[in-house]
Amino acid sequence: MADLRTELRSRATENIPAYRMLLPPGWEAHDLTAAGESSVLAQATARLASAQRPDLASALRRHVAEAMTALRGQRAFVYALAREGAPTWVLGAASLVGMKRVASPEVPLDAVVREAIERRGGVAIGEDYRIVRWTERRPVVLDEVEAVSTLVHYLIPIPGSRRTAAVQWTVTVAHGADVAADSPLIQSWIALFDGHIATFTWSNPA
Repeated sequence: MADLRTELRSRATENIPAYRMLLPPGWEAHDLTAAGESSVLAQATARLASAQRPDLASALRRHVAEAMTALRGQRAFVYALAREGAPTWVLGAASLVGMKRVASPEVPLDAVVREAIERRGGVAIGEDYRIVRWTERRPVVLDEVEAVSTLVHYLIPIPGSRRTAAVQWTVTVAHGADVAADSPLIQSWIALFDGHIATFTWSNPA
């Protein structure tokens, strides 16, 4: 996405109604189709070649295939990454994933929202407070180094679903284990995506 005037748009599918949302400058969205996977692989392979590391291409293909399979298993329908040179690179690497979240008798969406607010510091954002945001931290291993991923989740009910289905956007930021949850780095990512997720609108709300 070239600038703030560019919108991430979707056409209505059986799973998700059509929507619009702004992405940060320099970010690019990809779908979960085979064509989308091939596009991401081609870009990443080209970067490895320019960095004189074509030997990593095989491992990269494996990693991307595993990541795509995991995303599809989570009902993901789109993800976005910053292109090289995007202004957000000064903050480090991050990703954005959009997925459909469906309630079950055991885990209704109202219970998810309630737990997010009561136990995870969840807050409502946006002009009409229809979006609930909360964060969590998970230990990860990157290149054999122990690190932490901060996940920033945003939940938006799907119109007409009677709060049985929602879109969940998740921003994942990988960083050192010594980076605190209230650090300027994490707060900058949260502030950035609070602004962009708040632009989310349904194209034809019910």
